Amino acid sequence: MRQHHSVFKRGKQTRLPKTEDEKASPLHVDNVRPMNVGLLRGRMNETTRARFDETWRRTFDVAKLRPSSSRRVSRLQAKHAEELEMNGIAQRASGPGRSVNVPFTVVEEKEGALRQRFILWTHEANDAIEADGYEAQVPLKHVSTYLDAVHAECGSTRDLRCGFYGVEVPRGARDAFRFQDDAGDWWELTRLPMGHTCAPELMHTLTSTIAGHPDFVKTAHAVPAAVTVHTWVDNVRYAGSRKDVLEASRKVDELAARSKVTWKDADTRTASTRYEFIGVDWDHQSGKVGISARLSKKLARGVRSGDAGWSVAARVGHRGCFRRRVLLRLEVSSPVDECAEPGREGRRPDGSPLG
Repeated sequence: MRQHHSVFKRGKQTRLPKTEDEKASPLHVDNVRPMNVGLLRGRMNETTRARFDETWRRTFDVAKLRPSSSRRVSRLQAKHAEELEMNGIAQRASGPGRSVNVPFTVVEEKEGALRQRFILWTHEANDAIEADGYEAQVPLKHVSTYLDAVHAECGSTRDLRCGFYGVEVPRGARDAFRFQDDAGDWWELTRLPMGHTCAPELMHTLTSTIAGHPDFVKTAHAVPAAVTVHTWVDNVRYAGSRKDVLEASRKVDELAARSKVTWKDADTRTASTRYEFIGVDWDHQSGKVGISARLSKKLARGVRSGDAGWSVAARVGHRGCFRRRVLLRLEVSSPVDECAEPGREGRRPDGSPLG
């Protein structure tokens, strides 16, 4: 089954830096504490823990890795490598490691300003892991499956700050995460990089454990059944009554403090009736959803560049009442909300099927 890991189907949201302005934009990096993975592992249920241990082993059991004879030429700007070092994400190394890795940055726009995101493509390790039969288990569903939560009284959101950098690479595995800068110096990562095939699954499992998702944790650590919890890689959303959501939020913040998890302040909302989550604007008071302001800007840029398509076709219902059809269109800045007609399920207003 195909998994929908984005609320929009296509659109260039990141790109390699090309212009001088893009190359001069700051690197997105932060000195976050390494989380206490052992504490979180102890809260996982048996099935989750077994899968997590296997994925962790695949990621960091690097003894069998051997670098290929052909080395791809790709070097990070020295100033960026030094920034990673200053924030505890990389350290200097003596030379090449167990595998060939490709460091690069992509440009993205955040709140109107350009920034660069660092990626270490561990392509040799990825190839070996996937050849061994690994397939990621990151149960991100189509956005339409999350929409019913808008009928709850309120919601809370949490987002890990530089989430992947919160996972520390074991010392014995760091020589498999080495790269070179454009000054010829060698470095190795001390934190989990974007670009490793197992990284999204590890991050999603840890986030779901922090959130107390009942599919991931022991019963004693799960949020109450009255609270709906959704996780999306390193994002969390609770929905329910104000009382229940406040209690769930209090507990996840306590666990975050104990496990040394750092939340992104700008995306923290507690018992709120209006917020953004996975690219959607949630309005619990009116029971309506729409494209978030941030996503609208990205989609507008996609339309102007000719790289746009339809994003989401979903239904929002409540207690068995008539289900409204919500069509979120990329070429408009707000959703079109219209009633579903018999036989038009999964179709655009002009009758053509949604791709």
